[in-house]
Amino acid sequence: MVSTYLTFDLVNRDMQKSLKNIAGQTTVINDTKYYQDNIGKVKTVDEFLGNYRLYSYAMQAHGLDDMIYAKAFMKQVLESDLSDDNSFANRLTDDRYKDIAAAFNFGVSNGEGAAPQSNGQMDELFDTYDQTIAAQNDTLEEDTRYFKVMLGGTGNITNVDQLLANPRLRDYLFTAYGIDTKYYNYNAIRGVLTSDPADPTSFYNTAYGNNLDQYNAAKTEDTELAERLNLSTGIPTLQDSIALGQQRKTDLETQIATKQDELNNGGDPAVIQPLIDAMQVELTKTVEAIQTDQTTLTTSQTRYTELDGRLVPIAQTDSRRAELATIISAGASDAPYLALMKSLAEDFSFNADGSVPAGGAVTPEKLLEIVGGFFNKQTQITHAEALFNQELFEQELKTATNVTDFINDPRLLKYIKVAFNLDKVTVVKSTIEQILTSDLSDPDSYANRFGATNPEYLDLAKAFNFNTDGTVAAGQAQDELQTSTTRSDYMSRWDDKQEAELDKTIKFYKLDLSAVKTLDDFLSKDAEKSYNFALQAVGLDPATVSKLTIKSALKSDLSDPNSYIYKLKDERFVSLAKLFNFDPKGAVTRQVLLQSNAAITNVAKDYILRKSRFMEGDELKAARAKAQTEAKYYTDAMQRIGSRDELLADRKTLDILLISKGIDPSKVTNDFLKKAFNSDPADPKSFVNTQTDKRFAQIVGTFNFDSKGEIDRSSAGEAQNGGEVVATQDLYVRQMLETQQGEENPGVRLALYFERMSDSITDPYVILGDEALMEFFRVTFSLPGEIGNMDVDRQAKIVKNKLNLEDLSDPEKVKKLVQRFTIMYDLENSQNTASAVSILSSDGSSVGISSDTLWALSQIRMS
Repeated sequence: MVSTYLTFDLVNRDMQKSLKNIAGQTTVINDTKYYQDNIGKVKTVDEFLGNYRLYSYAMQAHGLDDMIYAKAFMKQVLESDLSDDNSFANRLTDDRYKDIAAAFNFGVSNGEGAAPQSNGQMDELFDTYDQTIAAQNDTLEEDTRYFKVMLGGTGNITNVDQLLANPRLRDYLFTAYGIDTKYYNYNAIRGVLTSDPADPTSFYNTAYGNNLDQYNAAKTEDTELAERLNLSTGIPTLQDSIALGQQRKTDLETQIATKQDELNNGGDPAVIQPLIDAMQVELTKTVEAIQTDQTTLTTSQTRYTELDGRLVPIAQTDSRRAELATIISAGASDAPYLALMKSLAEDFSFNADGSVPAGGAVTPEKLLEIVGGFFNKQTQITHAEALFNQELFEQELKTATNVTDFINDPRLLKYIKVAFNLDKVTVVKSTIEQILTSDLSDPDSYANRFGATNPEYLDLAKAFNFNTDGTVAAGQAQDELQTSTTRSDYMSRWDDKQEAELDKTIKFYKLDLSAVKTLDDFLSKDAEKSYNFALQAVGLDPATVSKLTIKSALKSDLSDPNSYIYKLKDERFVSLAKLFNFDPKGAVTRQVLLQSNAAITNVAKDYILRKSRFMEGDELKAARAKAQTEAKYYTDAMQRIGSRDELLADRKTLDILLISKGIDPSKVTNDFLKKAFNSDPADPKSFVNTQTDKRFAQIVGTFNFDSKGEIDRSSAGEAQNGGEVVATQDLYVRQMLETQQGEENPGVRLALYFERMSDSITDPYVILGDEALMEFFRVTFSLPGEIGNMDVDRQAKIVKNKLNLEDLSDPEKVKKLVQRFTIMYDLENSQNTASAVSILSSDGSSVGISSDTLWALSQIRMS
């Protein structure tokens, strides 16, 4: 009989050849092909358990042949949430159950099942929103700088065509004026910009101005006709009121005189005087009312005479207003555009031939107005606008002579309120005016009276130098120190309110998304705020993109290059779709990740185990805490990484992954990883499959890439990701190798099994909990079979004394240990024929059932 050592060496010397021989066996080929062709059709755990060929194949791959009959038990295993330490699979000490649960998508990990967004996707949406806003700010800042330089500097543009033919300048200008940047008439805009509004024959006036003047004249005349009509009824009413007032005045004067006579002739003062006083008060009010009515009457009569002198006769008012209504109605839709054309004509000073005059195409003051108009069109304030507001404020300081120069300008008023933390609805324009004109040396001044409970009032009053009448010498509204303090305060607070609103929006979004059960829910009016936020996050404008387009995009199959979403040729829609989980029917589904949730959880747990392996006490506690933080980084990264390139760019994530599999990252280059992850796990000749270290193939096999390196979303809802299918097939072949070798020589199977499992041994109890590993240990160190009857802790102590567990991370030392076992096995079995088959299994197909598994089985009622 060939020795165990020689047989093992023959198999292990060229493991690739040994595995290839097994994979080439007819039965293995047929079973593997059936599994590969049909596992993708399975959607539920019950379908999986109901297909014996698929189910038994997977069970054999994980060395669980002897548990194939226990379907109720395995259902609980497969549905376990591996992120929950108390889940069924995690409570079992045999890691094979956790491994098979991790290989399938039947369990729910991270507490998430079907949801419109996972926690990871939601966090990525928020990050994307921040990135989009930051990018938009950078663009706005640079475009504003460019516009001001090009329009403000003499010679930067020399004619109107250089303005209109430059997309950056043109779009900025059109946005500021509210002109559609996509649909416009180049020649018309050019004609307006080169027009002299004072010339009745200019392009502007002949094309737009005359129509606008006619429209405005019609509106003015209609308003005046209505005003005259009101006056025609209001004047008689006032005259009647005055006449009644005069009569009442006479009556009161008579009554007062009568009562005064009564008092003078001995009447009781206590009774009569109060009556006289009351009538005197009423008389005063009546006189004041008469005077008010008389003033209004005079003004009304003057205005009526003026209107009547130039309007049609009052009898023709109705017919004339009907004519005007037709004119107004016809011009109403065009009026806003005509007004824009007027503004362009008045604001710019291009010569008729399009050239720029010596003074420039636009004045510095008008240039700032245009920039301000551009920012007014933005949906939120940006750092670029904050800088503009700062510039505008400091420019106004140079010329301001009255407090109204600041408070009458909405932008400057807002600047002051923000800088001094007074941007509240209760603080109005008059509040700011009273604070700025307070005399701080006067305890009764506004700022002093309210400053005790509102210290911001005092800060604001101290920051300016206005007199109590609101005046100030030009350039003296603030000194240099006051300006510096104001600038600093504003720049630290300009987005405080916006940030607070964003926090509220995010909280609302999280709550709102929890109520979304279908795509139609997300598109409904009830979810409109969240819908708008999601679109804005990827840079889409909800006002310009139809909900039908969004609906079709979110229902698209991202794994199909011919799906609707790719026909849009806009990556923003793809980015949006990747952040949501809707199937082609609009139903909520589960997020598809690069790895299954179970695989992610396993990597995290294995990493923590590796980083704290063989440690004790405080050292163990510290190492585990650090490893848990790093493991969370990995789980978070798997929620956000959406492609092979993104994964390869994140070396920290890759290092955690490598360490979890017992691989030293310092010995693995980026180039090697790139080749490995670009390999096809299903191709036995691919780079990763031809490596001596099969752990790399196992790692790549857990990932879910399509041919382009993107997430393979076609596997959504399937029992296994593509990589896990390949990994299961590899495990099956390995198990078949061990099983077949065990049929000839159980010692070879024990050696192969130990070699495969050695890297996962973290403490003596792992060996004690696995009968095959324990048998390997017993034989290797020539221990009696009765050792199993000893106290568990004593057995653990023996393992620790006999075997340096840290040596198991060294392949060379593992090799020597296996060699020792094969020799000792042959020595023992030449004297004792009690075969190790009983240790491996009754049918030679597995490594046995542990005691906790038997207990768990007893708790399940078989159906």
